Amino acid sequence: MSFAWDFSTLADQLGHIIDKTEADLRLEQAVYGLDAKDEKAIQSLLADNLADLYEVSREVHYPSSQGYKLTHRQRCDLVLTPKGRPLRLDSAPLTLFDAPNQSEPSEALWLEVKVAYQFREGGERHAGYGAQFRQTIVADLRKMEAEPLIRQAGLVLVVFNESEEVLGKDLELFEDVLVRKEVLAGFRHVRSSAILDRIGHRVCTIALWPTLQR
Repeated sequence: MSFAWDFSTLADQLGHIIDKTEADLRLEQAVYGLDAKDEKAIQSLLADNLADLYEVSREVHYPSSQGYKLTHRQRCDLVLTPKGRPLRLDSAPLTLFDAPNQSEPSEALWLEVKVAYQFREGGERHAGYGAQFRQTIVADLRKMEAEPLIRQAGLVLVVFNESEEVLGKDLELFEDVLVRKEVLAGFRHVRSSAILDRIGHRVCTIALWPTLQR
C-alpha cells in the first residue's frame, strides 16, 4: 500500500506546532523561549505533536544496516507512517503482539531534523551558525540517498534568527551548498513564526525540503 506524502501540508503542520508552542510560552510568561531548547528537545516537540496526525518513530535505524550491531547502525531522526499503520522495525523480532497492519520502510517518510541558532544564550552570535547549514546536514542527506529501501525522505531545518531577510539569504546559501555537493533537494516549503526576542532571535522558521522521491 502506497501513501502520498504532501510536503506542503506537512510544512503547515510543523509551522502550526511552532505557532502553538510560542503562544503557550507567551501565555505562561515563560522565562525561556523555544530557542532555549536544544536539537533533541526540538525533535521531541515536533514528534510529540505530529503523533496526533501520524505514527511517529524516533531514532530509527537505516534499513540497509540490518544485521550490524545496533551501536554501529546509523539512525534517522523521525520516521512518519500513516495513522494506524506503525513502522515495522527490524531491530526486534516479530511477535504475536505486533500491530497487524505495519508499514514497510519503503512506505514511510524519513526525516532528518536539524536546528540552527544564530545566537547563543546571552545574545552572542553563534560561531557555528553557518556550519550548521552545511557539514552534518549534507552527510545526513547522503546517508538517505544511499538507502535503497527508502522511497521518500526529507530534511526539516528549524532556524532561529533575527529576521526573515537574513533567513532568505541563509537558505539560498545553503541550497547553493547542496548543489555544489551534488545533493539533490526539491522545492523548499518555508513557514516562519514570530517569536519573543529573548537572546536576539525574532523568527523561528521551518524549512522543509523533499530530498528523495524514488
